[in-house]
Amino acid sequence: MAVSAPVQSFNPIALRIAPVRAAIALVWAAALVLAVGDRVPTTASELPVAVALLLTAYPLIDAAASLVEARSRAGGSARVLLLNAGLGAAAAVGLALATFTGDAGAALVVFGAWASLSGAVQLGVALRRRRDGGRQWPLIVSGGLSTVVGLSFVAAAGKHDAQLAMLAGYAAFGAVLYLVWTVRALSGGGRR
Repeated sequence: MAVSAPVQSFNPIALRIAPVRAAIALVWAAALVLAVGDRVPTTASELPVAVALLLTAYPLIDAAASLVEARSRAGGSARVLLLNAGLGAAAAVGLALATFTGDAGAALVVFGAWASLSGAVQLGVALRRRRDGGRQWPLIVSGGLSTVVGLSFVAAAGKHDAQLAMLAGYAAFGAVLYLVWTVRALSGGGRR
């Protein structure tokens, strides 16, 4: 759930990026579920390489989408998108370290911290753009949930079981909200 799509004027680039980003997130979620399988590692467990690679790659989806959209923006909008891209890149580095040299609990902490930060940025942008006249409720919900759910991932790192499949649900729900946003924008439901 990233900042790559909340736009008041429904930028054509954002409208093309959002469904692609959503589709990639859905494929990622399915791949994570398959990679985790029915195994529930402890938070102190090392992660299988496939799971580590998938977790490391997920923030890069948002970083890439933000970078592409930032190229079509100017001023504050571009800076926020670049900030989100930086958060995603930093999260990918953190996840690489956590998943390949740490354990499942460390991965949950890094993933959760990134989800909370990027969700808070998205929530702030969507709320501001809503005040300016755009209907951003799918992205307000997405940003708010990402912030709260990210904190729950951090809290889950202190438990015994690392329920990594819940990260797939997070990604899938965020993808659905991006698709709802896109449909509303294309149908005119996002304009006043």
